[in-house]
Amino acid sequence: MARHRKSRDRRGLPRAAHGGLAVLVALLLTATIMIGIVRVRHGLATGGHSAAEPAEPPPALPAHVGAYTSKVRLPGEKSSHDLVVYRPNVPDSSRLPVVYFLHGVPGDPKSLVDDGLLDEVKKYLAKGGQPFVLAVPDGNGDHHDDTEWADAADGSDMVESRLLKAVIPAVEGDRPRDAAHRAIAGFSMGGFGALNLGLRHPDLFGQVVSLAGYYGVDDPDHMFAGREDLEAANSPDRHLDAARQVRIFMAVGQDDGNPVVEGSSQQFKKILDAAHVPATLQVLPGEHDWDFVTRALPAGFDFLRQGWAQNGAASGR
Repeated sequence: MARHRKSRDRRGLPRAAHGGLAVLVALLLTATIMIGIVRVRHGLATGGHSAAEPAEPPPALPAHVGAYTSKVRLPGEKSSHDLVVYRPNVPDSSRLPVVYFLHGVPGDPKSLVDDGLLDEVKKYLAKGGQPFVLAVPDGNGDHHDDTEWADAADGSDMVESRLLKAVIPAVEGDRPRDAAHRAIAGFSMGGFGALNLGLRHPDLFGQVVSLAGYYGVDDPDHMFAGREDLEAANSPDRHLDAARQVRIFMAVGQDDGNPVVEGSSQQFKKILDAAHVPATLQVLPGEHDWDFVTRALPAGFDFLRQGWAQNGAASGR
């Protein structure tokens, strides 16, 4: 039936019109094909819907260059917490390393900035150091001052969870880093927190820098409520298998008389040596203060640079 109708339609046209229609149809088909080709080519050039679309946005300069302060919070937290970020003037991508630097107690992100942490990073970069993003989160709680950068047994302060679930996404956004391009560092309580969290989460942090840290649980504010299971879970010497997956740098002042810190780095280094876990320990002139930190930071940054260089060589960069 369709063919009969089609034949009858054709017979209703004069011969000349029939020929002209054929030409018109051919031209329309050619134009459609060419438009299709242009669209496909346009799609490939801009990313379009091509199967070869990159897994992340192309590198681009960050919206903020230099230092800025934002706020982060976990659902259920009473208040938001400061997060200081310093971004170098280079394109941001998942290959640009991020260093999370943890403060001691008493302390907060502002105190580290006032002490000169950002100045030390700028000096390092000005000398041609490997660019990286610096993130300084807040380790204080609503109910505990000395949080050990951990989650409280009763859930009242979730400092570890805040770092992992709120701070890291806020810093890295749609360009998340792998462990090889994410490091954690800190001073004093922050040094403990850096090593503890680094070994608890070797899938997240590939390198640790602990300055004047300590390596046993010190819990005067009862974050762990005396629970042996939580204290064991937050004891770096219980995570030696994980330590084999992380590059570790420790530094301590030779005149550091802090009762929690004194001798702790040397003792932990012996534990690592006995377990055949590679680690670097430097005992430098200084006490338990920021002067020691400024003396130790260049060596810590250089340690991180070496690790990033190894990762870059391994990935063919």
